[in-house]
Amino acid sequence: MELITNSNVHCEYQLSKFDSKMGIWPYYGVINWYKHQVDSHRLKIAIQQIVDSVPILGGRLVRKLFSPLKVVCNPQKSGIGFIYIDLDEQEINIDNLLDAKTYVKNEFNIPKNSSDAINKDIPLVYVILNHNQDYCGITLLINHLIADGGTYFLLLEYLSQAYEDPEYVAKYEPLFTIDFNKIDDFIAASFKKLSWQDQLLSSTSFIVFILNSLFQNKNNWSYLECILTKEKLDLIKRKNQNLPNEESAYSTNDALFEFLSVVPIKRFVFLCNLRYRNVGIPANYLGNAEAFILDITKPENNYMLKHTDVRKSVNQLPRIYSFVPTFDGKYMGHNSWVKLQNYLPGFGGKLILQKFFEFDDIPKDLLSFAVKGSLIYRLTKNEYLLIYINLKNVVSQVEKKLINLGVEEIIIKTS
Repeated sequence: MELITNSNVHCEYQLSKFDSKMGIWPYYGVINWYKHQVDSHRLKIAIQQIVDSVPILGGRLVRKLFSPLKVVCNPQKSGIGFIYIDLDEQEINIDNLLDAKTYVKNEFNIPKNSSDAINKDIPLVYVILNHNQDYCGITLLINHLIADGGTYFLLLEYLSQAYEDPEYVAKYEPLFTIDFNKIDDFIAASFKKLSWQDQLLSSTSFIVFILNSLFQNKNNWSYLECILTKEKLDLIKRKNQNLPNEESAYSTNDALFEFLSVVPIKRFVFLCNLRYRNVGIPANYLGNAEAFILDITKPENNYMLKHTDVRKSVNQLPRIYSFVPTFDGKYMGHNSWVKLQNYLPGFGGKLILQKFFEFDDIPKDLLSFAVKGSLIYRLTKNEYLLIYINLKNVVSQVEKKLINLGVEEIIIKTS
């Protein structure tokens, strides 16, 4: 592994209370596959330009006794980790999108959890370039204590643009706004508006989340995975659309959330990127600015989720939590990366596949989380990967809906 350090800037940043809660999550990343070759020298120049512009990306996590968590950036000492892997004649098969692998083993001791990098000389950002004679894969991994999905995909865009245009960073500085007080100020103001019951829920939700996951009967859970085309998503939207006012805002994601809700629930939870919600957090804000939004389904609808409920909650942000509250189990969560992936990084060519990153020798056991919810993200320009986890009988109902929709390949895994 090679370190690409910031040239001459020493600085320190104190993370927000909100950011400091993200240490349990792993490093965040996707692998981007290309048919063309990516020049490693040009890529390292692009990384150098970005770490010089945003030194925090090359910093290290430091926490002293009774002190808040900081990122310390030392010039010429610490930096971004660059890993180059020549796969030689190893065959890479990405024709089956559901089985596509990353072809990277964790021989570089990249931490399992983001908090594992605290008080250690471990990069917060890694760029991995691997290739054979036919394909090239670029992975950007970033520590979740300084980044969320909004940060991640914006940084990936900047890296691709800097690779393609040597003057890009100079023309668009500053790339990020770094003011970690903004998110704490917003969360504190939102917290004051909650009832005392909701304040208690927000304060204890993480503990309940962990305990609930530990003591769940994993044998009663299933995992579903399938590919949805743009045409299938449009069909879901048309089938669910039933708005009194045709001009009302109505997204495909609203319709998908309702489509996946097949049993009565009391609460629904989704991740919202606060950067675009007019709450004082800039679009290029560095750090974590995605929060869980919780709302209640309506008894008059027999507690079945309606897309109009989702849209109202997106607009009003009624209850904001750091973690998913799962007190009684009658909830459903949904997470969409699709808007975050509006820009498909080309690195001098055309992206053919963007897949969630997993080290091939450390597979993730998603069923072990035992959390009712779904995730959708873009694989290619017109194809999306849907993951759904719930009790077996609920997953079975979702599977039937997908089959009726015309989805052919559906993978079901059980504990």
